[in-house]
Parts: sequence; structure tokens; C-alpha cells
Amino acid sequence: MRRGTRPAQTAALLAAAAAFLLPQLWLAAISLKPKSGVYEYPPRWIGRGSSLANYGFVLGDTQVPWYLWNSAKVAAAATALTLLGGIPAAFVLSRERFRSRGALLGALLAVQMVSPIVLLVPIYRMVAGARLIDTHAGLVIVYAAVQLPFTAWVLKNFFDALPPSLFEAAALDGASRARTLVSIALPIVAPGLAATAIFNLAAYWSEFALALVLLDSQSRFTIPVGLFSFQSGYETEWQLVAAASFLGLVPVMAAFVFLQRFFMAGLTAGAVKG
Repeated sequence: MRRGTRPAQTAALLAAAAAFLLPQLWLAAISLKPKSGVYEYPPRWIGRGSSLANYGFVLGDTQVPWYLWNSAKVAAAATALTLLGGIPAAFVLSRERFRSRGALLGALLAVQMVSPIVLLVPIYRMVAGARLIDTHAGLVIVYAAVQLPFTAWVLKNFFDALPPSLFEAAALDGASRARTLVSIALPIVAPGLAATAIFNLAAYWSEFALALVLLDSQSRFTIPVGLFSFQSGYETEWQLVAAASFLGLVPVMAAFVFLQRFFMAGLTAGAVKG
């Protein structure tokens, strides 16, 4: 590595970290301010009267705890359903050779380029036809269906990295395809599986448009839709919105902090050699 390259890389990483971290810190600062401090000029990071009162109000006198619980249920269930369909699909696409396999892989890539926003009307009609409007079950099914192509494609790459000799040995021992998947393939690609699950959890936790369209009752709102309901047509208590928003960020940040070992291992799992 040439002299001066490492300091430049460090500076670039610090700048990128600051670009992502500063908005979160400013959000936390606003969440601690009283109403008058939000409009204070010049703005200050820690203003007069800063306290945890906004968090106490949000947790004790609003439905934010219920929104968080709804988001946790929906995200966990949708992730489990996505992996349930994505794992066998990825394994078959990786290890089986059949007619139209290339066309199917191309279709998966094409589907990922289509935003769910474009399909809101047909999605709503199908969910309404199944009588699942304003239910978490309907939202979970839609989430899993939307994210399944991405999940199958990503997991396929992890299965592709496994050495063929593993599967040849399993076939010689008489192991079925299902046994090979469960007993041999999944334990090896577990880091990639964890990384994919974390990515899906974060995507489901923060999704707004589909939840806004498919959920009507406030008691079933997820945290993004619940935060949207905090805004008023006349006056918005921005310090309360900031406190609720920061509470919504905490579970995702905590998940990445505690599971970053699995996430980083998943990102490098493709380096396995046969």
C-alpha cells in the first residue's frame, strides 16, 4: 500500500460515518428539547430545558409502544416467511439444472427492478379480494412476496460458493436433496443467511407505503405509519416526532450492533473456495 493511502482512506471513512451519524445525533438532540427549543435560533445541540420528558410522554401517553410491537411482529413474521420460501428456491436455482433456468433467473432480476409503489393498486385489489385488508397477515404476505426474488437471488450466490464435492459426497451417502440442504448446506451458509435476514428485517421495519395503504386501524399501525399519524394539519409537535422517531431507530441500530459479527461474516461468505 502506497504511503498516504491509509490516511486518505481513514479520512474518507470518517467523512462517510459523519454523513450518516450527524443526522441521527441531531434527531436525538431535538428529541430532548422542549417545544420552544425546537425553534430556537441560532440552533444549539443541547438547549436550555433539555430533558427526557418527551420520551416519557411518547412512551406513556401515546401508542408508540404499540406501534413498535406491531413492527416487531410484522418484521419477524415476514422475515421468517421470506426465508421459508427463499431458501429452497435459492438452493434449487443454484444446484439444479433444468429447462428455462436462465429465463427464471432473468425474471428474478427483472422483478427486483419494479418498485412495489407501481403495483400498489393491483396489490390492494388482491389483498382486498382475500379479505386481508387492515390485517398484519395481509401485510406479512405482501412483504414476503415483494422481497422473495431478492432473497432467493442473494442466497443463490451463497449456495453457488459451496464446493461441489460436498454435494457429491452427500449423494454417494444416499442423502436426499432435503437432507443435503438441511444438514450440509444450511450450516455452512449460516452467516450469509443471517446477513440476508438482517437486511430483510431492516427493510420490513422501515417500510411505509405498503403499510399505509394496507392498514386502516391505528391499533395495527407499524412504526413508520404511526409516526406519520403524529403530524397534524395545523401544528406538529416536532420534539415528540423526533423522540418517537429515535425510538423507532433504536431496535434497528441495536440489531446491527449485536449482530454485526454475523452480518460481516455473511458479506465475506462468498469467498469460500472448493
